[in-house]
Amino acid sequence: MKQLHSEKTRLSLLRMQSAAQMYGRDCRVVRWSYAYRHLRNKIWWQWRRQFLSAVQQGPAQDNRLHVFWHLRGGIGDVAAARLAVLALREKLPQAVFYYHTDSVHAASAVFTQDALNVFLPSGEPLWYKYDLAFELCQSFRLAHVRTERVRQVAPEFLPVLEKMQARQKEFSFFLQDSYLLEDLLGQWMWQEGLNRLDLQSYLSGLDFDTTQMPPLDENLISPCVLESVGLAGKEYITFHDGIDASFELKGARPLKCWALDNWRELARMIKQKYPHILIVQLGGKNSPKFDFADVCLVGKTALADLPALLNHSMLHIDGESGLVQLSRYLKNRSIVMFGPTDKPFFEIKKNINLKENACQSCMWLLGPQWHTKCALGHHSCLNMQALTAQRVFESVQEILK
Repeated sequence: MKQLHSEKTRLSLLRMQSAAQMYGRDCRVVRWSYAYRHLRNKIWWQWRRQFLSAVQQGPAQDNRLHVFWHLRGGIGDVAAARLAVLALREKLPQAVFYYHTDSVHAASAVFTQDALNVFLPSGEPLWYKYDLAFELCQSFRLAHVRTERVRQVAPEFLPVLEKMQARQKEFSFFLQDSYLLEDLLGQWMWQEGLNRLDLQSYLSGLDFDTTQMPPLDENLISPCVLESVGLAGKEYITFHDGIDASFELKGARPLKCWALDNWRELARMIKQKYPHILIVQLGGKNSPKFDFADVCLVGKTALADLPALLNHSMLHIDGESGLVQLSRYLKNRSIVMFGPTDKPFFEIKKNINLKENACQSCMWLLGPQWHTKCALGHHSCLNMQALTAQRVFESVQEILK
């Protein structure tokens, strides 16, 4: 992993921080708005903690640490965070992990619920009721710690905790309000040539290998799921066109998505050469249904069913999406089409990763709108426009041969 603790890193962080604060230097209103946001968050959370602590209880204290995980984002972000969770599990094998995810039921596709892994219901989590609380998305943030409990129950973890706190102090400007500054931190990571997990590895103090692909538990990829959708004993490939269901598209077409005509032409070529292989479409609320799919499972599967469907497919075709991140831990390979997102930042080496570089990566430039609005005003992503069905089909043949 790239060395992050260096003078060069410190200076580049200061440059990005300076850019974010620039308008506030000569404008009291901007400075006041930042101060108001920080004060509001502090007062609001302190009031909630005092009130809810009186009416709700957290896990009972015993001889184990109770660790809260807030895994932000969609299924892809939760899947990517699995490496950090497993790395901490190696350090705290007897701790109880509690998972709260923004994408409902996302944890069920990545972790197995048992005595040491608990899925929390949706709603506002009481993260300060636990011995340790972490928040993950682009970064890794220690949100809460009971140091005395750690010292009593797992004193061997204290050196890791101290390293974690020291490293996160270096990034305190960005971590103090991760919802506001997450995209800015993502841009800094991209400019520094990091991949999406390098910073999690560094900030966690665990220094885990970001290229590893530990398989999911067998119960998560059971072939029984195939029987319920009529795919048992069948040869099939899967494809996905869409974006996380949490996004409100309001009729817009995500820039990550390939044109319908290209999908149709690719399906024609596949069926012509491989007529015995079924083409299966996966997706959720933000995925259109295509009539050329032999089996359309859009909106018909639970998140917990996706690992099995992907694992038993001959290959998966997709834009850069959460299903691709999930397949990191599965035996199948994916063909991934990159549009506005950066290939070196998101790519998984076992896949065939395609990008035409007709335009630069523009992720995070427009806030949440970057998913559906081109920063340069184009109707669709130039990189996706330049990627032909023939090129994708050549990759299909490379895997199926």
